[in-house]
Amino acid sequence: MKNNQPDSARALRQEPSRVIVADCPSYLPNDVDTALAEIIQAIGGLTGFVKSGQTVLIKPNLFSAHPPEHAVTTHPQLVRQVILLCAKAGAGKIWVGDSPVGAQDEKELWARTGMQTAVANTSAELKSWHVKQKSLSCGEDILAVPEWYEDVDVVISLPKLKTHCLTTVTCGLKNVYGIVSGQAKIQFHVKYPSPLTMSAFLVRVFAKLKPQLTIADAVIAMEGNGPAHGRPLPVGVLLASRDTVALDTIGCMALRIQPSEVPMIRLAAENNLGCMDKTMIDCLGSGVTRLQAARMKPSLSRFLKYIPEPLFQLSTIFWQLRPKIIEQQCVKCGNCVTTCPKNTIKENDCTAYPRIYQKNCIACFCCMESCPQGAIALQLYFGSLFCVARKRRRKVNK
Repeated sequence: MKNNQPDSARALRQEPSRVIVADCPSYLPNDVDTALAEIIQAIGGLTGFVKSGQTVLIKPNLFSAHPPEHAVTTHPQLVRQVILLCAKAGAGKIWVGDSPVGAQDEKELWARTGMQTAVANTSAELKSWHVKQKSLSCGEDILAVPEWYEDVDVVISLPKLKTHCLTTVTCGLKNVYGIVSGQAKIQFHVKYPSPLTMSAFLVRVFAKLKPQLTIADAVIAMEGNGPAHGRPLPVGVLLASRDTVALDTIGCMALRIQPSEVPMIRLAAENNLGCMDKTMIDCLGSGVTRLQAARMKPSLSRFLKYIPEPLFQLSTIFWQLRPKIIEQQCVKCGNCVTTCPKNTIKENDCTAYPRIYQKNCIACFCCMESCPQGAIALQLYFGSLFCVARKRRRKVNK
């Protein structure tokens, strides 16, 4: 990725950040066109980001192979319209892609998420992550990205506004993580299992791979147990900003939470990667009132952020938020088995359905992210100590 950042952290601190919230009641082409036209005018034109002949990576959220109506991934109509805008601005090459966790079949991913339709009859190309990788230093970690990423001049991030079972919210900041190879990402879930440590890591990744422009899909957002098993919720807006931290801050309006309650946003602001102070954010556009009226319900795991970091591991003795296989929806594809970083999911010889051995589960939820059928849900288990005591009572009773 070539160094072409339009903003410095210093500039973001000195001048108010601007977030445009455009009304977009549906994914009909006319509605998306109108909303994007408002955004492009407010940011001073796309040519301020995309120069003639440059290579542009449009980076949607392709979390897993879900159809657009599930609200798990960025809608293909938004992707398509941004492709056309980049072509109009004179982009030399337009690449579209994302790398979800694990080793998912890319052709199935592109087909089910509508990305093949999005690029059809355009100059854009769907880019594969199953290619030779390049190593990037990120603090004490090494990130793996496709070798072709070196040729990218501009990144336009197109996240989906959703709740998240580990980081509370997933939108602009976390979407950048998809540039890292899906197979490589598995190891980081083991290394950073808690919400705070993972959020700090994601902030470092964002600082390394920061996009030039972020346009968030909140036409249909996801509430509840996101990022894959929540409920689609009509919000009816697109959000855009060159300051991704400010964009995520404004996105928190829909969740009725303070951005400081989201570790990822708070840490990014503390590291001067953008603005979290609402008094220093100009929020404008036809969709502001609609966004303020939204009421997204948070994930069941929202209480995780209240646990002090030293107590996080100890707390799992008394309660466990863990994934559970829904056999009625499982098609036995084996994605969860191959994706689990702790090898705690095994094929069950008796039923052929995967079995999760909860004792070794670290609650990274990689299995949930990789399941194309939505066949893995969250379940709250109370107390390993309680279970041990119950087993002992049973032995005594016998």
